[in-house]
Amino acid sequence: MRCRRSSLSFGLPLRLSVLLVCSAAPALGQEPINADSATQPSPGHVTIKEQLRFMSLDMDSGAKRDRGAVRDLLLSNSITVGLSSDWSLSLRAPLAARWRTYDNADRTDREQGVGDVTALAKWRFYREDHGPLDTTRIAVLGGLEARTGDGPFTNDAYNPTLGLAATKIMGRHGLNGHLQYTLTTDGAPDPVLPGMSTADVLRYNGAYLYRLAPEQFTSATSGGAWYAMIEANGVYETNGDHELLLAPGIMYEATTWAFELSVQLPAWREIDHRAATEYTIVAGLRLSF
Repeated sequence: MRCRRSSLSFGLPLRLSVLLVCSAAPALGQEPINADSATQPSPGHVTIKEQLRFMSLDMDSGAKRDRGAVRDLLLSNSITVGLSSDWSLSLRAPLAARWRTYDNADRTDREQGVGDVTALAKWRFYREDHGPLDTTRIAVLGGLEARTGDGPFTNDAYNPTLGLAATKIMGRHGLNGHLQYTLTTDGAPDPVLPGMSTADVLRYNGAYLYRLAPEQFTSATSGGAWYAMIEANGVYETNGDHELLLAPGIMYEATTWAFELSVQLPAWREIDHRAATEYTIVAGLRLSF
């Protein structure tokens, strides 16, 4: 077996990412692990989210020479700034490493690099508070995925994206819904992940959260809370590829930080143009200033 190591390096972005995490102070904002929500930082505050995602995929379509197993390790770095009570701006930039083995060859290719940056503006146009914690919020998200990545982690395109997110909290229960449509202007010749081909992408997500403890929560006295959640994460592409994942998870949310852990498992799929997900393990940390 022989390995090929990419000459690309993300040492500087990784060091900057670690610096951001270590220098962050207070922050909190309840949201699903694998989707956007209608929550956002208060005006003048900043939320930083570091999310590590290990993906096991199976390339069982396309040319026979490309078929085999794919393992991706993705560090997603995002920063969100609260501009006003209803507006926020976020920037997301992933660092990625990939190990790819081939069914018809005794070799493993290894590559690393930087993925494309996504800039998003969020406008929360509806908010109704039903109590100290209970609330209903709806927001529009719009922005651009820009070709700033390298190697196999970019689709060499500038893709506009538009979405809608809704959040409802009722006592110990929370509901989230999220739709995001991305218009793809170009794509990679051998896509591995959704959104990397020339097809447009519709992402649809739903989440239910339940506060495990404490039974009665107040931000002034409780300090933090444990949540269990279940998510449905779907991706439909206009080339016909369609995948639905179920994602149980757990989250601890304190007044200054939050930790989240989730596993995504395939519930249904019909994929002919890219790799199919076998499972994904997600761990994340949220902080804010």
